[in-house]
Amino acid sequence: MLAQDYSDFEVLIIDDGSTDGTRDIAEAFAKTDARVRYLHLAENKGAAAAMNVGWRSSESPYVAILDADDAAMPHRLGAQVAFLDQHSDISVVGGGAVFIEKDTGFRETVWMPTHHRDLRRRRWYQSPFVHPTVMIRRAFLELTGGYTEGLRLGEDYDLWMRGFQEASVRYANLPVVLVEYTTRAVQRWQMIRASARVRHLAGKREGKRLVGMAAATRILAEGVVERSGVFSIRDKIVRSLTTRVQPEAAEERSA
Repeated sequence: MLAQDYSDFEVLIIDDGSTDGTRDIAEAFAKTDARVRYLHLAENKGAAAAMNVGWRSSESPYVAILDADDAAMPHRLGAQVAFLDQHSDISVVGGGAVFIEKDTGFRETVWMPTHHRDLRRRRWYQSPFVHPTVMIRRAFLELTGGYTEGLRLGEDYDLWMRGFQEASVRYANLPVVLVEYTTRAVQRWQMIRASARVRHLAGKREGKRLVGMAAATRILAEGVVERSGVFSIRDKIVRSLTTRVQPEAAEERSA
């Protein structure tokens, strides 16, 4: 974050009750860079509570999210600030991300739909944003109350689904990679269950119980298939084909 092309920002490090060396590292940055502010929570309360502490501790009209294991591209803040300055109707803007598997190092660029109408149409089956890419208007967070504390996973999807209910809210994604996003397979099934719960709750909240139940059932079914290992086998084959260099091709290039 400190290597951004855009300079007018502050970094709030919200330490959610860490027990390792995080505090020493964060405090060192805060002492040497006036843009950094470190807030330590006495106990672990989960990402939703920590992020609420963060945006409520700032007076900025825009709030950008970045998780501890992700990295922002140098152009990230500048591109999003410029977009929100020019589009007063947009409440939240995200963008593309390079997904990096922590265990294997496999990289894949993920793009999201750019227009609100497409994000709304697909909302029951896909979260509109890669969470660490978002920049949010403070007014949106005040309108919705921010993240639902108590949700340990899926808190971002829950927030966007609540936002869809507000007539004044519009979403967008930039066709630009904004972050490198680290993924871990170990949480995949928990994330699927959390996503199903969010869809079910949204259906109840919007008076669309059948739609919510159908969407929740669909992702759970997909999760069961994924756990069977079918997707893992497919992915290994695809990655092998995309990363392997054929001997003939190598010889042609060297010639």
